[in-house]
Amino acid sequence: MKKSWLLLGATGVLCACSDAGGVDPDAVAGPELHAVRAALDSAFLNDTTLDSTFAGGNGLYAEMAALVFPFIDRASKLAAGGDTTRLVGIEFDIDATQDSAHITSNLTAILAWNGYDATTNTVDSVFFVLGSGRAPVSDTLWNRFTLYTALTVTGFVIHQALNGNVTKSQATVGHLRTTESHYGTGQTLGGGGVTFTVYRGRLSGDFGIAAAASSAKDFGADARAIKVKLRGSL
Repeated sequence: MKKSWLLLGATGVLCACSDAGGVDPDAVAGPELHAVRAALDSAFLNDTTLDSTFAGGNGLYAEMAALVFPFIDRASKLAAGGDTTRLVGIEFDIDATQDSAHITSNLTAILAWNGYDATTNTVDSVFFVLGSGRAPVSDTLWNRFTLYTALTVTGFVIHQALNGNVTKSQATVGHLRTTESHYGTGQTLGGGGVTFTVYRGRLSGDFGIAAAASSAKDFGADARAIKVKLRGSL
């Protein structure tokens, strides 16, 4: 799952479109999403300490970012006291062939953030949780993740200073629970023997993560979500 994913992601940049029909309270402005991605890229793209199947320019994070970010234009708002966290669920449905090997994989990711500063274009905290399987998922977090191993979940807390400097911590304890997901009609792209379909919908559940700081987010029913389905030859 290397070059083909990234090429499809580039195609997605050209073809992605908003489903907005008016003002949506869950809409995410482009600069805010750019700040979130910049924090994640700084944390993962040049990392040499994590498993190379996840981090680095050819790892899973890079592939996911290229595919998913062009299609994120909504994120639910979770308000607690004076704090508002934005959250989007992401599910992957992969049934394809790579180098003559049949690959079947289901993944769930939760991307959440808070503390966006429009002046500095930074985010205070980003939470990224990734696990095997699609809803329903229920498992505890641990400090490693294997792409094709069921019941494995890991998570990270990323902090960004106002000057843009980023620090990250991997989860020491926590959980991911999703109960159900549902989506509308998909948007399908194709090329190079791969069919790539993106669905917008909702995901229900909650997560908790303890790393440099502890956080628990219950996104209840119907948080904003997207699903990516891959078919064909990678």
